[in-house]
Amino acid sequence: YMRTTEGPRRVDVIYRRIDDAWLDPLAFRADSMLGVPGLLSVYRAGGVVLANAIGTGVADDKSIYPYVPEMIRFYLGEQPILSNIP
Repeated sequence: YMRTTEGPRRVDVIYRRIDDAWLDPLAFRADSMLGVPGLLSVYRAGGVVLANAIGTGVADDKSIYPYVPEMIRFYLGEQPILSNIP
């Protein structure tokens, strides 16, 4: 639930915009002031969905870019539509 001026409101899906390490101070970095304490427990119990799940940020790492075309072929069985920038 999220606190609102009208009282608690149920949250079903969260689109997070912070790095994994800051997501839940009870599960990751205890010094996080950005995350929501207990969020990982609720996520594991199926009480909320994370639209961009924990660990999916690896694809944002530029060192992975050269491998993306092969990942598309392997996982999707398709040819990449766009070429990588050298």
